[in-house]
Amino acid sequence: MYGYPKIIRTKADLEILLGYLGTGLASEENMQRGLSYLRSLKDNQMYVFDRVLGDTESPDGPEPDYIVLVQEDGARNQMRLDPDPNALIHRLGLTQAEVDQMIATVGAAQ
Repeated sequence: MYGYPKIIRTKADLEILLGYLGTGLASEENMQRGLSYLRSLKDNQMYVFDRVLGDTESPDGPEPDYIVLVQEDGARNQMRLDPDPNALIHRLGLTQAEVDQMIATVGAAQ
């Protein structure tokens, strides 16, 4: 395969991407696109329901760790920022350190 992969769903697809970006044949646009994709792998958090707050009760912590969503019926739900076990980084079997290394490698190839 040549060029930027159309789909990146597996570790092998990611290796193809890194190989392409490291060849020097990648355009500046594809380099930025690849770096953006790698950085997006690090975004592996999601908000989960924590508890219902009273009318005047404050959240248990500051944003973005905690947010309050007001429902149509007026109920105030506190949401907590937690790691997403289904994030793409986990499905690819990568760690944050491995992704950081990939970003550094591609950044050095620019």
